Amino acid sequence: MANTVDKVIEIAKAEDGYLEKSAAAYKKDPSVLDKKEEGAGKDNYTKYGRDMHKIYPSVMDFPAAWCDCFVDWCFQKAYGVSNAKGLLAGNFNDYTVASAQLYKNKKAYYTKDPKVGDQIFFRNKSGICHTGLVIEVTDKIVKTIEGNTSSKAGVVANGGCVRIKSYPINSTNIDGYGRPKYDVAKTKKADSGSKAAEKAENQSVKTKTEKKVYKAAEPAAAYHETLSGKYVTTANLNLRDGAGTTKQLIVTLPKGQAVTCYGYYSMAQGVRWLYVVAEMNGMECIGFCSSRYLKK
Repeated sequence: MANTVDKVIEIAKAEDGYLEKSAAAYKKDPSVLDKKEEGAGKDNYTKYGRDMHKIYPSVMDFPAAWCDCFVDWCFQKAYGVSNAKGLLAGNFNDYTVASAQLYKNKKAYYTKDPKVGDQIFFRNKSGICHTGLVIEVTDKIVKTIEGNTSSKAGVVANGGCVRIKSYPINSTNIDGYGRPKYDVAKTKKADSGSKAAEKAENQSVKTKTEKKVYKAAEPAAAYHETLSGKYVTTANLNLRDGAGTTKQLIVTLPKGQAVTCYGYYSMAQGVRWLYVVAEMNGMECIGFCSSRYLKK
């Protein structure tokens, strides 16, 4: 059966209006996640996060910010896990920067001329920050459906619901488009040599990604846009698996190390711990640092 674009669009549109749930509502009745509007809150509890965490717990966090998780959920519902991973440039990931990089690794990332079915990526002053699915394109607008947004105009990351939205096609908030390879089953058969080359390339990209990225086990608990930006460590600083000095050490960042925060953080012992990305010895490390030793 062909992996046609209409399948994922239909599934995504059916989710329009879904609201994320509060921690209290989820703890009282976990099945509330499957209801569209009941139990609404601001704690990032969704059926998308629950389902994707079961499929890929080492990468898909729950509860956590869920715009990218929503896209992955729609794809696995439409095509199954294996085909969905292939269409999404090789893997699931709930971190928008990492998802965009997967497409770039496959040379399937475009900065203009969007197509229906593209995964659209938005940016703020710090970089890629939000994502959705393109459902319609004209010469003036690109229409999307997005998770963890709101009905307000413009890019709204961490907005708490699924909504259909529109943007000017030349919007400076659009970073680019990842392009899944739809209709895989109907494409012309490749010869055995090119098939082997493609298989080797896919394996190479997968291995490269797994070796170069370390992501903290604990998800961030909150988001505030004003925290987004580039920071520098003011002393040797531990990057940890979670917020707090008791959490496992990932790596010690030297004084003067540049890190990036996309607005996510957690509180521990009265201190704000920023969820940051740091490049260390050829590896991308994602974890928590005390804000006391970070300077914008």
